[in-house]
Amino acid sequence: MWHAFLDESRRGTTYLIAVTLVRSRDLDAMRSVMRGLVKHGQRRVHFNDESDRRRKDVLARISALGVRAHVWTCKHNNDAVARSACLVGMIPRLVDLGVARLVLESCQHQDAADRRVLAAGVRKAGGSFMYEHLRPAEDPLLWVSDAIAWSYGAGGEWRRRSIDLIDEVAAVEVP
Repeated sequence: MWHAFLDESRRGTTYLIAVTLVRSRDLDAMRSVMRGLVKHGQRRVHFNDESDRRRKDVLARISALGVRAHVWTCKHNNDAVARSACLVGMIPRLVDLGVARLVLESCQHQDAADRRVLAAGVRKAGGSFMYEHLRPAEDPLLWVSDAIAWSYGAGGEWRRRSIDLIDEVAAVEVP
């Protein structure tokens, strides 16, 4: 059974979401590894706040975990519109993969809109999976998606460092 963890990034006019897939049997071990990466005084690993040296170390640790990720991108200046398009685009793929649970990083102003989009999209895709919003400190596996989204969005060396973790990149359009 797959659990999926979603975080987003914005780079110029491109909005993207990274969804990391983790098997149920691997959740505890992977959470433990990620918690071990938190430095004194930190509540979580947040790629935007880390040094390049630390980013390299964290990506190497994530790579050793064997996680798999998918990325959806949308070129649009409005985050809410782009996020909705990415969510709609990812739902059929998550249904096809047999995802049982999706965890999204909570951002209170968008959580209700996410729930509406997910409910309609899952129904339309003819599937079912549970979804919930959590704060970043509540599940360390959200940090994996944060790292992948940041790295892929940064391009260049960072994209090269993360690309082996990514099974698929899909561009979506705003309807």
